[in-house]
Amino acid sequence: MAQRRPAARRIPASRSATSADWAFHAADDAVLAALVSGRHAQSLREYFGAPAYAELSLLAAEAQRAKKQRGPRVLILPGIMGSKIGGPLGSGRAAMSTGSTAARRSARSEVLWVDPLQIAAGRLTALKLPSGRSLRAVGVLLFSYARLKLQLQIGGRDVRFHSYDWRLGLDELGAQLAARITAEEQPVILVAHSMGGLVARMALRQLPKRWVRKLIMLGTPNHGSFASVQALRGTYPFVRKMSRLDRRHSPEYLTAKVFTTFPGLYHMLPTSRRPKGLNLFEPRHWPADGPTPSGLLLQQAATVRANLAPPDSRMLQILGVNQETVIGVRRTAAGFEYSMARSGDGTVPLALARLPRLKSYFVEEMHGNLANNHLVIRAVVDLVCRGRTRHLLQRAPTRRGSVRRIDDAELRREAGAKIDWGKLTSAQREAVLGELDSTRLIIRE
Repeated sequence: MAQRRPAARRIPASRSATSADWAFHAADDAVLAALVSGRHAQSLREYFGAPAYAELSLLAAEAQRAKKQRGPRVLILPGIMGSKIGGPLGSGRAAMSTGSTAARRSARSEVLWVDPLQIAAGRLTALKLPSGRSLRAVGVLLFSYARLKLQLQIGGRDVRFHSYDWRLGLDELGAQLAARITAEEQPVILVAHSMGGLVARMALRQLPKRWVRKLIMLGTPNHGSFASVQALRGTYPFVRKMSRLDRRHSPEYLTAKVFTTFPGLYHMLPTSRRPKGLNLFEPRHWPADGPTPSGLLLQQAATVRANLAPPDSRMLQILGVNQETVIGVRRTAAGFEYSMARSGDGTVPLALARLPRLKSYFVEEMHGNLANNHLVIRAVVDLVCRGRTRHLLQRAPTRRGSVRRIDDAELRREAGAKIDWGKLTSAQREAVLGELDSTRLIIRE
């Protein structure tokens, strides 16, 4: 997710627990407006971290003054888990994630993902599908994507977020994006992080070429990611760290009862670089111990991925490199064993991200930080406004290193003790969020 936040000043836990709630539930437009007005300053300092809050306040004010130039609208698509999931405050019903009215954009929402207080109360179980279909995407995680949006606005572009319900399948999400672009009847440039690039490619298959002028993909797992394998096994480091906030449920329970019901996770399973004899879309090839994936969702996943738009001249990619990444998996008597090397962005192996024949740029950065990296943002602004950039390398730098192996059992031992969010000080909460944000994600995956 976003970069690790430095610790903020300490304030009493009882006071800060209430004040922090506003930033988690406020609409994106309201948060960006508050950065300019100075309202809810304490909440925003805790949410973004004090240094980032100071920087974003200046950027938001500059973006507000910027004059819009002619050019296609820019839509920013977050990665998996990078959209907030919830519904209108107090109603238990969900707002639409796209095409919302000004009134809906300004309203506060009851956010389940990702509000630590809701997680602490055990409410992640409400995300389970199909029973949780009434919930919708209600915004993005701004500590990961605000800087990118504001810098593009300062560059003179009309920029909007396209949040989406990352629990759903790529086929459904692609159709939603295509419908939004068609309804708004104007060409767009898409800047898509991680899973967002797959959603965009699915939409491109359904749209006339004139409607999408350019697709800039940041760390998109075009051939899948082994992080999805770990997520469905309950051993993905982010899932295990996030589950520490849930004082009622174990990571194994959350995976088995909640995360294994999300088609979106299945649609990002690796489609290449699998060992001979291991078919991840075949249920019997998965270990029987611990959480196991749905046979029906596995069967559907391979079919859906075949409908992604093929590479074309409108697409380009920015890829993270030289971070220790899971590059392979094999079955052992104890379950799955993963091989790791400095051959990707920490979540997506370079070989599974890269599409042939596309213009590619490279940066030494973690997957979750790609949309928040200053060099990447400068490059994206250049590519949107001028069609070229010199801020990033055009040849992947390589570092030699050894391959190490880790298995499910070892990953399960890394969970750590439960965290009582309500009793943490402001600085402690900020440290917990910073650790989660810098975790190696698909996200936000």
